Amino acid sequence: MKYKLVIFDMDGLIFDTEKFYYDSWFSFTDEYNFTYNLEKRKKLAGLNGPAIKEIIAKELGSATKASELRKKLEDYRSEYLKNLTDDLKKEGLIELLDFLKANNIMAVVASSSSREKIEYLLKNQKVDHYFSYLVSGHEIENGKPNPDIFLQALDQSGFDKNEALILEDSHNGYLAAKASGIDYFIIHDTSFEKDFDAEFEAKDLREIINYLK
Repeated sequence: MKYKLVIFDMDGLIFDTEKFYYDSWFSFTDEYNFTYNLEKRKKLAGLNGPAIKEIIAKELGSATKASELRKKLEDYRSEYLKNLTDDLKKEGLIELLDFLKANNIMAVVASSSSREKIEYLLKNQKVDHYFSYLVSGHEIENGKPNPDIFLQALDQSGFDKNEALILEDSHNGYLAAKASGIDYFIIHDTSFEKDFDAEFEAKDLREIINYLK
């Protein structure tokens, strides 16, 4: 089997969290006179915290206000997530993870979210034992759409580029995957209308199993 490593994004790819993240912005847009819509979601999705804060600061004209907004937004999301009881796993996730495990293919997470959030969600959804390690976007200098997070995930594995496969959903993630020189598939988040095309796409995670075979 060609691949020895599969690198997973998390939000929108492993877990159905992006719709909640999208809706959460509207709890603060009036207070900060901040415009949020699907186009801005496409621009921000997949970016790490510092990059998002920088974009918000430019729109608000204040780094302080941007920090306040991000803090309130993260606190709001954290409060929701700490009481999480819903099953957020995307279609085909467990089947794919079981397949990877049975075939000795390493699975890792490379997500723009914080390490704390990644670890919490993986444990809450009872899939943490499938993943060998994780790389957080808060721990690298250049987040998506730069390829650094995927290249770091690859470096930690010890495998070569031609032995790895990236799974992503966001536009910024797609740009990062493409720039990395690693094989990839985009699995569009069905919570939203498809808003970009990629050279390599799959309908869902289950379809990746057929490709790997």
